Amino acid sequence: MNKQHPQTGFTLVETVIVIVLVGVMMAGMTALFMNNVGNSHRPYLRQKALAVTNAFMDEILRKRWNEATPLGGGCVNTTSGSCVTGPAVIAIGTDGESRATYDDIDDYHGLNQSPPQDSSGTDMPGYAGYTVNVSVIQPGVNWNAVPAADVRLITVSVTSSSNETLSVSAYRINF
Repeated sequence: MNKQHPQTGFTLVETVIVIVLVGVMMAGMTALFMNNVGNSHRPYLRQKALAVTNAFMDEILRKRWNEATPLGGGCVNTTSGSCVTGPAVIAIGTDGESRATYDDIDDYHGLNQSPPQDSSGTDMPGYAGYTVNVSVIQPGVNWNAVPAADVRLITVSVTSSSNETLSVSAYRINF
């Protein structure tokens, strides 16, 4: 007596279906992988832009308020307190100085550099294609009981070589 065993294994149709499904999955995974590889440099470029932004903001915030501010700082020009007058009000903008001799925060207003330069005017290495824009403005309203004339909003914007812009803002008070 011969007993026939049922045949086991895959049919040709099942094998073709598996091959097609695996091929479609591989194509999808390859497309996803290529997209990730293509955009993997963006965090690096963003980090470089942030480093430039922070360097400029640190440099600006270390400077004195304006040309009339004594070295070491002045006092806040408030209506109540020991210093009512404060340093003289001077218009925002450079005082005829070059980038290397900027000595107060308002000198940086309108600064536009590509590539960015350090405080001595030397191009920062590795930042070709980056652009820095600086704005120093006076807000139109009082800020926490400090008169608007004694407040500046400093905004540093850096555009990376991938055309992504990163902006950082800080308030500086006359004191």
